[in-house]
Amino acid sequence: MNVSLPTPVSTSALPGRPPDVPAGRHSWRVGVISNPLSGGNRRRGLGAIRRCLQRYPDVPHREVRNVPDVQAALDDFATRDLNLVVVNSGDGTVQAVLTALMAEPRFAALPLLALLNGGTTNMTHQDLGVEGPVGAALKRVMNWAYHGDGEALIRRQTILKVQTAECARPLYGLFFGAACIFNGIRFFHSRIHRTGLSGDAAHVLIIARFLWALARRDDALVAPLRARIQTDRFAIAPRSYLLLLVTSLDRLIMGLRPFQRPGEGPLRLTAVGDRPRHLLRALPFLVRGRPDSFTQPERGYLNCSARHIRLDMDGGFAVDGELFKAGSRRGAVLIADGGQADFLRL
Repeated sequence: MNVSLPTPVSTSALPGRPPDVPAGRHSWRVGVISNPLSGGNRRRGLGAIRRCLQRYPDVPHREVRNVPDVQAALDDFATRDLNLVVVNSGDGTVQAVLTALMAEPRFAALPLLALLNGGTTNMTHQDLGVEGPVGAALKRVMNWAYHGDGEALIRRQTILKVQTAECARPLYGLFFGAACIFNGIRFFHSRIHRTGLSGDAAHVLIIARFLWALARRDDALVAPLRARIQTDRFAIAPRSYLLLLVTSLDRLIMGLRPFQRPGEGPLRLTAVGDRPRHLLRALPFLVRGRPDSFTQPERGYLNCSARHIRLDMDGGFAVDGELFKAGSRRGAVLIADGGQADFLRL
């Protein structure tokens, strides 16, 4: 896709991220990917998507259930020279799409991506997606692409590249989490997912459960992870962490923003040691992105920007909600700037 992006006009960008820019007019050729097993799609079905696409018989709609399905759908779209891919799914399928697009390039130029909130958590969608129920959101995308209706913006976003010996090829995504994040996702799948809760209601329950576990200190949910952290700016000797995350997103679940400081590098690293001081006082500053005297390194809190990060660790980690394993004997987890992709905001 050859999109001519005009000079940025917004002045509201957060440190380290280019502002959104007007999308401009273009000849769009659209393909749609839906995962019927994603949480929201499983509850609501794909009826609204199919009804909308009845008006566009030339637009291919591919249902995917696993990574090979995603790869096959994108191979098909590439042969059709499509340049706008709509992804109706949860975070895990978005991660599979990004990995398929960036690990083994299929298109002459990366297509523009439009994310619909078809999943359970939809964290990536909250920051980069098209707002609204999937049917209404797809209708707006199609009206814009084919009829020029509405004002659209393009968000050019850095994608994380995660490499580990445990994975046969690099993973591409927008959020890396370990320690309590990995434990929390496992807890969600084993306990909360089957209750039918999703979205913010599920997030509130997980956070409440985490705080209760933290008070007990003997709960697997807050089991610390021992890791050595090295970036292009510094190295920290091995120690134990309650929380470890790396992202290029501005907002996470429930609109939370890890505290961030301006700095070089598109990767935002946040870590909390296993014995942080004044955690309850520090939490409001952690989630609102406001550094404070409570959230200093000497008190057990780390926040920085980096270009690449090396983690020597033994344990599990998540990339956009999908769970993986790492073992220091086989090599470190390497996180780097994996390039950029464009997302439609409408």
